[in-house]
Amino acid sequence: MEKRRFLLLSSGAIVAVTMFAVTGCTSSDPSTNNLLDIGNANVTRNGEIYLFRGLANVFSAGMDVIGEKMVGQGLDAKVYNHSAWQSLASDIVARSKRRKVRHPVIIMGHSLGGNATMQMSKYLGDNGVKVAYAVSFDPTITTYVGPNIGEVINYYLPNSDHTNVVKKIDGFKGSLRNVDVSSVSGVTHVTVEKNERFQRNVIKTTLTLAKVKMPSSLDIDYYADR
Repeated sequence: MEKRRFLLLSSGAIVAVTMFAVTGCTSSDPSTNNLLDIGNANVTRNGEIYLFRGLANVFSAGMDVIGEKMVGQGLDAKVYNHSAWQSLASDIVARSKRRKVRHPVIIMGHSLGGNATMQMSKYLGDNGVKVAYAVSFDPTITTYVGPNIGEVINYYLPNSDHTNVVKKIDGFKGSLRNVDVSSVSGVTHVTVEKNERFQRNVIKTTLTLAKVKMPSSLDIDYYADR
């Protein structure tokens, strides 16, 4: 499985992707890293949704589609490169101390973005910030979830040693599902996040969790911070 994935890239493509990754590095300011060119002026629901692309932003176009659909439903969804997760998480933890995080916090990602999803979720949980929903689409490594994390789902195609799963550690009291999608027609590492059924499932759960928000005088300051 791993050989199949990496053979998708020729040596020339690897060079191009590497150059793209360098030019696409994220800023230390999380507010400047949103890769989805859609504003949040029409946000009608509570919550902060973080979506992560994989390698060099090339193979995760499905995350953009999910983001666009979520924004169309009134959700505050933003798309980032996977490398932004630590700065974003630090920002959330800092805002949580000022009571300026709008829950539920929801995180999703594909490939390296799937790794980042669970790493960010665990970091937030370890620092006392609740993560309501975390979804990874075919991550590349074993990741772990602990305290303060609610529902976790991992849509994955098992790699050669079946290590690209999510595991729970002490303190995890949520629900965890590793869903092997290798038998689903048309699903590969580069298409899993584009599957319409999976997209419908995660958006439906997100809409259930992110209720229609009540108007608040804090909204202006909150969105200025993000």
